[in-house]
Amino acid sequence: MQIECFYDDAIRLLEDGNVDVAVHGLATRLGREHGSGALWKDMRASLQQHELYRILMEDPATARCVTKPRGYAGDAALIDLYYDRQPPAETSRLGADIFAVTSAFQAAEAVRQRRQDGEMIIEQAWADGNQICVLGCGHFREADGLIGKDVSNIVAVDHDPMALSVVDSKHGGSIDCAESTGFRFLRRAIKSGRKFDLIYAPSLTDYVDNPALQLLYRLAYPCLAPHGRFILAIFVPNHRSVGWMEGVMDWDLCYRTESGLARIANERGLRAKTWRDATSTIAWCEVQRG
Repeated sequence: MQIECFYDDAIRLLEDGNVDVAVHGLATRLGREHGSGALWKDMRASLQQHELYRILMEDPATARCVTKPRGYAGDAALIDLYYDRQPPAETSRLGADIFAVTSAFQAAEAVRQRRQDGEMIIEQAWADGNQICVLGCGHFREADGLIGKDVSNIVAVDHDPMALSVVDSKHGGSIDCAESTGFRFLRRAIKSGRKFDLIYAPSLTDYVDNPALQLLYRLAYPCLAPHGRFILAIFVPNHRSVGWMEGVMDWDLCYRTESGLARIANERGLRAKTWRDATSTIAWCEVQRG
C-alpha cells in the first residue's frame, strides 16, 4: 500500500510538470530497493501493474526496451536514441520530457562514453591497418567517423539482420557484415584459421553468464593474430541506474566488476588488463596474445 501511494505521488508530480523530481525520485527508490530479494520482486511487479507504468511508456526509450520490437532489450535503435538524445517526432510532450531526464541517466551517459572510447580503439586499429572483428556490432556507431573510407579490413558481426543492414548501407558495402552470434562466428573463424589483430565486443558480454564468458575467452583467443587484442566492455553491478533499467525498462544484464572479468580470464590461463570508464559504470578488459 505504501509503495502504491509513492507511485500515485509520482503521477501527481508528472501531471504538475515536475518531471525531473518524479523520475529521479522513482529511480532513487528503485535503486535503493534493487537486490533486496522478494521485496524487490514485489516492488517491480507492483510498479508494472500501476498506472504510473503506462505513463512512463511515453518515454520512447523505455517503451522500446519494454516492447522489444526486435525480440530483445537494448537493441541498436534504442542505443541510437541514447547516442543522439533526440526522441522520435511522434513522441508526446510528456514522453519527450521524461526522455530528456532518462537519457541523461548515468547508464545512458555510460553508453555514450563507451561509444567514444570504442571510436578511439577502432579508428586507431583501422589506421594501423589491423584486421578487426566487432562482435555484437549493432549499428556500429563507433565507426561513423570512417564512413566513406575503405573499411574492408573490418568484419561486423551481429545476430540482428536489421542492424547489419544499417551498417552495410552506411559503409557502401565495403565492410564485411556477418549475420551470426559472436560464438558461432568465432567457431567458424577457428575452423577456417582466420586471425584478427583486434576483436572488439562492446556489449555482448552484458548478456552472458560466467560459463558463456569463459567460452567466449576460449573461442576468441585462438582467433587472435600474434600480439592481437581481445577487448570487451560490461556494465558494473550497483550503478545508479540499475533499478530503473530493471524495474522500469525490463532490461536485465549480467553485471561484473573489473576483478570479475580478470578472474574469469585468469581461469582460462589468460592475463587481463582491466579498467573502468570515466562514468564509473562500465568495466573494460583487454587480453593480448603473445
